[in-house]
Amino acid sequence: MSFRNRLFVPYECIEHFQQNFINWTSGNDDIDKFIQDTQLLAFKYDHILEWMPYDRFYNINYITEKKVYKANWIDGNISYWNDENRNLERENQHMIVTLKKLKNSINIELEFSNEILKTYGITQNPETKYYMMVLND
Repeated sequence: MSFRNRLFVPYECIEHFQQNFINWTSGNDDIDKFIQDTQLLAFKYDHILEWMPYDRFYNINYITEKKVYKANWIDGNISYWNDENRNLERENQHMIVTLKKLKNSINIELEFSNEILKTYGITQNPETKYYMMVLND
């Protein structure tokens, strides 16, 4: 693994995301486009968002009236592109994250830009159908 791949997102990683677009959907075209744009334009791994199926979280606990939850995320965050395996590597499996309900999927860019915490991606509660930001705890 090169040092470059640990800090900056290489073209091969962006190509991997683009080829994988057909394998997932949030069910909302605006959210899909927002996530895809972050993946195509990311300069650093911290800037990449991803779609996360709700079943990748466990120990989901309601925290506040503002529709905020704490949960464990099975997969962990993307840490770098592995040239040898041609795949993404992750770290912090089973990490605790914050899930925050999105108010309006139309203004998703504004909602994300107002967040100070590291944002990993978006999920959807299958029971309530609410979309939620996945944030660093």
